[in-house]
Amino acid sequence: MRVVELSDREDAAAYAAKLFARWGAQVIKVESPHRPHGLEADDLYLNGGKRRLLLDRDTPEGQAHLREVLGAADILITDLPAREVLALGLLEPEGEDDPLVRVSITPFGLDGPYRDYEATAATMLALGGYTYLSGDPGRAPLTFPGRYPYYQAGNYTYVAALAAYLYRASGGVPAPLEISVLEVIATLHQFTDVMWTHQGRVRSRHGNRWENLCPTTMLPVADGHAAVNVIVSFWEAFTAMLGKPELAADPEWATDGERMKRYDRMDAMMAEAFGDWTRERFLREGQEVWRVPVGTVLTLPEMIEDRHLAAREFWRPIEGTSIRTAGSPFRFAGEPPPPERPPEAPLASLDLGPREVAPDAGLAARVAHRPLEGVRIADLTRIWSGPLATRILGDLGADVIKVEAPTGRGPAVVLRGSPGYFAEDDPGDRPWNRNGLNNKLNRNKRSLAVDLKAPAGRDALLRLVAHSDVVIENFSARAMPSLGLGYDVLREVNPRVIYVAMPAFGLEGPYRDYVGLGPSIEPLTGATGLMGYGPDDPRMSVQAITDAMSGTAAAAAVLTALERRARTGEGAFIELSQHEAGITFFGEQAIEYQLTGDAPPRLGNGHPRMAPHGVYRCAGEDEWLALTVTDAEGWRALCDLAGLGWGIRPEFATLEDRLAHRDALDAAIEGWAAGQSKAALMTALQEAGIAAGAVQSAPEWHHDSHLRRRDYFFSTQELDTGARTYDGLPVRFGGVRGYEEWRRAPGLGEHNREVLEAVGLTSAEVAALEGSGVIVDRPPS
Repeated sequence: MRVVELSDREDAAAYAAKLFARWGAQVIKVESPHRPHGLEADDLYLNGGKRRLLLDRDTPEGQAHLREVLGAADILITDLPAREVLALGLLEPEGEDDPLVRVSITPFGLDGPYRDYEATAATMLALGGYTYLSGDPGRAPLTFPGRYPYYQAGNYTYVAALAAYLYRASGGVPAPLEISVLEVIATLHQFTDVMWTHQGRVRSRHGNRWENLCPTTMLPVADGHAAVNVIVSFWEAFTAMLGKPELAADPEWATDGERMKRYDRMDAMMAEAFGDWTRERFLREGQEVWRVPVGTVLTLPEMIEDRHLAAREFWRPIEGTSIRTAGSPFRFAGEPPPPERPPEAPLASLDLGPREVAPDAGLAARVAHRPLEGVRIADLTRIWSGPLATRILGDLGADVIKVEAPTGRGPAVVLRGSPGYFAEDDPGDRPWNRNGLNNKLNRNKRSLAVDLKAPAGRDALLRLVAHSDVVIENFSARAMPSLGLGYDVLREVNPRVIYVAMPAFGLEGPYRDYVGLGPSIEPLTGATGLMGYGPDDPRMSVQAITDAMSGTAAAAAVLTALERRARTGEGAFIELSQHEAGITFFGEQAIEYQLTGDAPPRLGNGHPRMAPHGVYRCAGEDEWLALTVTDAEGWRALCDLAGLGWGIRPEFATLEDRLAHRDALDAAIEGWAAGQSKAALMTALQEAGIAAGAVQSAPEWHHDSHLRRRDYFFSTQELDTGARTYDGLPVRFGGVRGYEEWRRAPGLGEHNREVLEAVGLTSAEVAALEGSGVIVDRPPS
């Protein structure tokens, strides 16, 4: 497989192409000779193993050579600006049967009001609804560190492009793919949008506390900070860890709703109990004695030296250097990880051989916008990370069978006012079908509700596995073997099956049996070491963001294995660590630390190489704007727009001056912005060529004019909640998203009979399972 990355950046296209290079594709990075010089850490992290071609796209000779290169390629990935993609005709097929998979990644897509807007990670996160959720009430919201929007767009690109390649290898003609970074991050919210669309509630920020779970927060300990994530199933164990077992059954503390009323008292009790504990003690006792999902806040250097990552050999040496880089978050069992190669020197020309014929992938897709039709997935996942992965695959046409426990959606009777994401806050007569988060995550799936602890239920699952391409689960490391459903058993009934296990910390290493949920995993990734208001004031994203990171990584793992199976005919056992998936988003920071010896500081909304770079108060209550100046031209434009003489102030004369006087610069900008509407100011800044984004809440981004104009949102008629609108697909195939062919979320067990009879059970056998309660269409009473 030959992939061309046409890019002058180290962002989304570079990240997607890195994945292709890691898993064996020949990748050619085509760059302009006039592009700005990149950072060494970015180059080492993102461009390893790629061939490089310097090519001037502005000359006839350069354009001709580009056509030659593309004529020998299987996939084109570009993140050139929208206007250049359109001017060069990069998404226009060369004839009706053009086999090239063409992918454009742009901040806002190839049409719509924002098409030509400037963007940075900070402004995208603001517009996409993330920044509004992080930080303290009354203070500036916080930007999540790193390149999260772009790397997630890279993951989506890898998945969609590889799916299109397999569709082509099955006899189809691929349609050009258009991916919007803003739409990618809008797609990756957990429940923020559902709170608004189903209950009319606007999720906001609460420091390190989650607004609906107590205690799920960060707390100070003797040598730093730790994190705890207590949901209902861990409350009793946590009270014992706290030294107050009597609270387990105390009505004032027994439910999240009651504990939320007493959050300050809970914080005080935790401070008293754990204030003199070290982080290591908190982690070990919390996990190994009490089996509670806790984590500790690690700085980047501490994360690099983490004993669990060392035991798993996660950090991989870059060949020919002394640098270690983040490895793949997923690995094929029994095989060494792929090598990490250094970047190559750029060449002035390349002479490529002809495009190779891809092996038949054997898919049954009918149309380009459903490239995974014919792939059947047995989905045993739960909560968010796994269901997100399988939703992505279902959105692309796969037949996803949601295998869920009879009680997986909660009890049969739920009192009104109970916590949950029920439409109109009303559980109704069938609460198991009225949860908005469940419905959002399970579109494009069918439901098989079966008790896997019953021998007949286990046998029914094995019948499904025999007719499936993929089995995926995100249980703890010991769950599937304890059910007698380990990979060896699954492989016996289907040697070609692809089995993806995605436990929190992988299947081996010191943390193997630790329980992990997003809020307790995130601090261990180094993210919280970078995020906060200052050196001693860390903050979590409070968005369980590692779930989204591992969800897209799991989808990438499935596509990697499907492509490999097309070549080899072999199934696979894939282990994915959610912990490691999160770390891959900070790979360049880890390399920068190794190169310089300087740990990256916690800068609030600042940036080590850009100023101004911040979030600024605007007119109105809790109204903010993210603004980034990326170069000298942008600084001059900002000075001209503000008209306040910033350009002649000596402390702001150069970038180095502005970085040294960051606080004064931010104060000046906030004083200017404070009396202005964030929407009007964003428009004025963008018209001046300056990256800016209004910090949007859920109702604001849900009604964003650009997303609406591009028909991004998906609407459907749910089984028990009526008409609903959800986040959509951030990929267009030839201008098509394919919503008209999508399924609403299934009712619990809605497809029991349909699924089981299709894999060979008789009607009488299905009836027997129904009569014995092994399969259900409502939770047991």
